[in-house]
Parts: sequence; structure tokens; C-alpha cells
Amino acid sequence: MADQPPSGLRPPARLVDIAAHAGVSVKTVTRVLKSEQYVTDEMRERVMRSVAELSYVGDAGAAGLRTRKSGTIGLIIPDVRNGYYSLLTRAIEERLSEQSPTLLLGDSDEEKNQEERYLRTFRQHRVDGLIVLPAGAPSLPDAIREIPTVIVDRTVPSVTHIADHVLADHRRAAGRLVEHLVRHHTLTQVAFLGGDTAISSVAEQERGYQQVIAQARQQAYISAGHRTPDDATAGALQLFRTFTAPFGVFTTNNRMFWGAMGAIARLGLRIPADVLLTTIDSIGEATVTGLRPTQGVIPASEVAARAMELLERRMVDPSSPATTVTVDIDIEFGTTCGCVPFTSSPLMHGSSSR
Repeated sequence: MADQPPSGLRPPARLVDIAAHAGVSVKTVTRVLKSEQYVTDEMRERVMRSVAELSYVGDAGAAGLRTRKSGTIGLIIPDVRNGYYSLLTRAIEERLSEQSPTLLLGDSDEEKNQEERYLRTFRQHRVDGLIVLPAGAPSLPDAIREIPTVIVDRTVPSVTHIADHVLADHRRAAGRLVEHLVRHHTLTQVAFLGGDTAISSVAEQERGYQQVIAQARQQAYISAGHRTPDDATAGALQLFRTFTAPFGVFTTNNRMFWGAMGAIARLGLRIPADVLLTTIDSIGEATVTGLRPTQGVIPASEVAARAMELLERRMVDPSSPATTVTVDIDIEFGTTCGCVPFTSSPLMHGSSSR
């Protein structure tokens, strides 16, 4: 459970550090950073090279730098519209309200550059801790060395062994849902409709899918790399047109779920008579269609609790070994696989046409 021990938190670079590294005075560094005149191009280049090499991020204000604590925790999530991430944010806020720190929220939208901007802002404001669902920003390892940090839900290679993690067991949950379609519903065609498999949680879900499909000696049908529901609908249409009903679909999150729903509607297919649909997310009941998704639900309150425990420990003991905690994903059976009765809906009782 414990990975390689980190060497402790590294103090952020100061102006005096930049000056010593560049071999100039602190006054010269200040002039360069303020873009003042009377600084040669050679001197400016030398100072800025030191700024980059020491990962200097400046400060939100000298007064803030002199205080013992900022009273803030930074949280970076990939998609504020995602049901699970919203629940997780709320759960973390509830945990923090017991201790009074303010939560600063950033939505990376799965973009490294956007995550980079939030990391820079949080470092400038000297947040007391970070909770990050990473998109892979290059400066994340530097932030981890300066600020107590917990990585949640997924990881990236640059931080796997240097940060505390709280990870949901995506592989096992995906395997259970696919196995349910293959064994309980005896389906011989089950598709995987997913996001970017460079994201570790999506990659783990694909491994769970592949393992069950291989054990059942069936063919794998994979359409991945989608970012939006429209992308997922296009990918699903290509797959679904080659299938013979009934068939199953595993989707990696709510965007993929609604993308599959779009393809099902366009092809005039019925749930669950023609298509049995599963996902991993916290979608809740889709009241417009009367559907209750069969899904893996990550327990947001438990993830928040474990993340805060690790963050508090890291604040007290920066040199303690990096730890990974794994959380099980709950399976909820609903109407989209036919295991629970449903109310009337065109997607369920309409005629099947292609």
C-alpha cells in the first residue's frame, strides 16, 4: 500500500534564491519581474532562465506570504458538470466546513493547460493543501513537492510514486458490469464506449472490460477517445449499426452514457429490449426518459473522507511514505439493463427501426 517515500515538501523559491541562482542582486531580479527599464536583454534572459529552472511562481501578496496559513484548500476537478465530481466537491466542502478552511475550486475540463493555470494560481496564493483529479499538467510534480497534495480518482505517471492517492477500483467495477451483461443476460455482443484511455481510470475500465470479454471468448467492440456526448454518439452509431439486437453497452462516464442514448434514439432502438446499457458515474434517475441507469457509483463521501485524512497526515508529516488507498465502487442495478421495472418511455416501448 505504501509507495516510495517522498523527500518532504520543498519550500517555494524566493527572490533571493532566484538572485543567487542567476548570480545577480535581488534588486535586479525585482526589476526584471516588474518589467522595468535599465535591464539588459542578457540580464533579463539570465534571470528568467533561473525563474523557470527554480519553478518560481511569485506570490499573491507579501502579507499572505508572512502569514502562517492561508486558510484555503485547492481542488481541481476535470468536469464540474459530471455528477460524481459535483458530489465529491460537495462532500469535500462538508468535511472542510468542520475545520473552517475555504475551498478554492478549479475545473480543468480535462485540459493540461487549464490545470496548469489553476496550479499556478493556487501556488501563488500559498494554499495549505491540494486535492487534484489530474489531467497531466507538467508542473504537478513541483506543486506536490511544495504543497501537501492528494491525488484522487485517477493518476498520471509523473506523480504515481511521489503523492498520496485515493483511487476507486474502476477495473473491478467495469468487470462486474460487463460480466452482468455477458453472464446474467447472456449477451454475445457487448460494446465499450469510452473517453480518453490515456486517463488512468478509463484505461482501468477498459482492462476490466477486456478481461471479462476474453474470459467469455467473445469479440471486443471498442470505441474510445471521445470527449463529448456528440463524439460518443458518432462512435456508438458506427458500432450499433453492425450489431444484432439484443446487445449490451458499457460506457465510462455520463458523457458517454448520454452519447449512447443519442445513438439509441436515432436508430429507434429500445431499452432494454434491444440495448442493455451500463455506466460508471452518479447519473441519478433520468426523469425525462423514466430510466434508472445500471451503474457503478463511486462513494463520494468515502473518497472525500479518505482524501482529507491523507491530506491532514501529509500536513503534519510531510516526509511520511506516499500511500495509496483503494475504494470499492458500488453497483446499482436499474432499468437500463432490465433488472428493475420501469415507467413508460419512447426509448423503451417505441418500435425498433434502423
